[in-house]
Amino acid sequence: MLTSLESLATLYAFNRWANAKALESVEALTRDEYERSIGGSFGSVRGTLVHLYGADWVWLERLHGRSPRAMPEGGELETLEGLRAKWREVEDGREAFLATLTAERLSEPLVYSGFDGKAFTRRLGDALFHMANHGTYHRGQVATLLRQLGRTAASTDYTRWLDARTPV
Repeated sequence: MLTSLESLATLYAFNRWANAKALESVEALTRDEYERSIGGSFGSVRGTLVHLYGADWVWLERLHGRSPRAMPEGGELETLEGLRAKWREVEDGREAFLATLTAERLSEPLVYSGFDGKAFTRRLGDALFHMANHGTYHRGQVATLLRQLGRTAASTDYTRWLDARTPV
């Protein structure tokens, strides 16, 4: 379990940077490439990014005591610009939530229901760690999809983030 607020803040600063880098990589795609079904868990670059955003939104809702019954949908998620704007709202909301945490709260239970109504209880710190790890997994999928399209994917490795913020 994650127990350090400093580590958690670092993890989420990296996560936000990595999401932005992944979105920058996608900007060069044509609309057809962005939406083209080429495989993977969610079919397309768009599908994978919408899933990643949606999961971030769902978990933010859970952090606030709500249990959505489905992933978010809507016309604003159809374009990269709209998706980026909605994702920024979620990241800002998560940042605000993280700013309220104490180390003691990381051990508290987070109770929520899955989409099927099944109840779950997790330690808050474990849920927060899962959220960041989930993003790493799907950003890797986006990088693979970009390469399958003959495009270049930005490196979103943690060491790249360290290099970007601390010049040698």
